[in-house]
Amino acid sequence: MNHAHTDEEMERCTLTGQREIIFQLRTMIRQKERVSVIFDEGRQSFLSVLIEVSEGNHALYFDIGGSDETNTAFLKSERCQFMCHIGGIRIQFSGKSPRIVNLKGEKVFVVPLPANMLRLQRRDAYRLQLPTSKPYICRIRRGTPEEATFPLYDISVSGLGFQVADAPDLEPMSQLENCWLDLHESGMLAVTLEVRYISEKQNRANKPLWHIGCRFINLTANHETLIQRFMARLEAELRALSAG
Repeated sequence: MNHAHTDEEMERCTLTGQREIIFQLRTMIRQKERVSVIFDEGRQSFLSVLIEVSEGNHALYFDIGGSDETNTAFLKSERCQFMCHIGGIRIQFSGKSPRIVNLKGEKVFVVPLPANMLRLQRRDAYRLQLPTSKPYICRIRRGTPEEATFPLYDISVSGLGFQVADAPDLEPMSQLENCWLDLHESGMLAVTLEVRYISEKQNRANKPLWHIGCRFINLTANHETLIQRFMARLEAELRALSAG
């Protein structure tokens, strides 16, 4: 089975903001995610669990492996890679100069906090369907004073979808340059979209419904992070609602 992923198949997103990275690490700690720690140029690895993040000490603490031999070899390594999968997204970041320290009476490994973190997800693998009660809107200006407004149906870091009742005046593979995403309190984003497909469906009343799928063109890293943050927050809200 071929595990090589091309950029076509994978969406890459590098988090570089310290707060973003710490938030992601704390989520992994809370969920007790098992993490592969890979070292010695990929020849050796062990499974671990992240224990604590210290902003003050700029440190990430994690469990010592089960094999003394592996642990000794790991302490001699200069660099290592951490890797885990959360909900279909591969999280990857590097560490350096591992040491053993005492944390609350336990011996644990520690490395400096990573400066960046790579999130890899299959293109379109994860799209968040958006609520229709208070819809998020995409406004498109197309060389005329009027602007078309479309309610967002779903969103991901690679693109978004609309559902509309009337046949849209859009062509597949056309580029839409003056687009504004209104994500309410998460902000207004100026983006360029490429229409990938337009399909006709039926709604529950057997009336036609048009689904338009678009991908983002040259989305900035800043906007990518903002969309991820928006998705994470909305997901947490929806989970809390369904739990409540």
